[in-house]
Amino acid sequence: MKTTLHTILAIGAVVGTSLISVPASANLIVNGGFEETTSNYSTTVTPYGWTNQGHSDGVLAYATYAQYGMTAYEGSYFYDLGGMGATSGPINDGIYQIVGTEVGKTYELVFGLSSENFGGDTVLSVTTGGVTNLFTLHSTDHSFGGKGFTTETIDFTAVTGSTMIAFIETANASGGNNDPLIDNVSLDLQSNPVPEPATMLLFGTGIAGLAAVVRRKIN
Repeated sequence: MKTTLHTILAIGAVVGTSLISVPASANLIVNGGFEETTSNYSTTVTPYGWTNQGHSDGVLAYATYAQYGMTAYEGSYFYDLGGMGATSGPINDGIYQIVGTEVGKTYELVFGLSSENFGGDTVLSVTTGGVTNLFTLHSTDHSFGGKGFTTETIDFTAVTGSTMIAFIETANASGGNNDPLIDNVSLDLQSNPVPEPATMLLFGTGIAGLAAVVRRKIN
């Protein structure tokens, strides 16, 4: 088959496109924003899609606490891990989900994080497939949620076909007054990595050289 300049450039376009990262998959977490419910929103009902560990206090409305300077991170609701019903530090309270994953694939967990903002420090344990990340939460101006949310990101590689994503309060020096708050939890399969600049340069140089050879033959 005769090779033409047009053929070379077409091949280069196809291969070049394949080197660009592909979009990540949809969010694997069910009800990560705590907006869905099957039994009305309540501070004493485990949020839809999640499993509760410890007592079942949890889903709160941003509108209720706007008077304290609380700004919504996402949507109308968020989750309070220690809940509003605990009278002392609710150690080991939390929620989790088990999601389907592909062994060897990299995933990205993203979530909004804050705390009740009263009293001493609290530690939130976030577990992704057996790997634990600890977040220490400090109180600031002693207004409920007044310090706002931060966006946290955790990358991990799946080692099994199902992975537990767990948010557990593991330490509390505030007597239950600075419990973790989370919102907008998402888990996505990471896209293929974008090629190194040197790789793209080498690829481009090769295509350009091949095109030049074909052009000389045509002329």
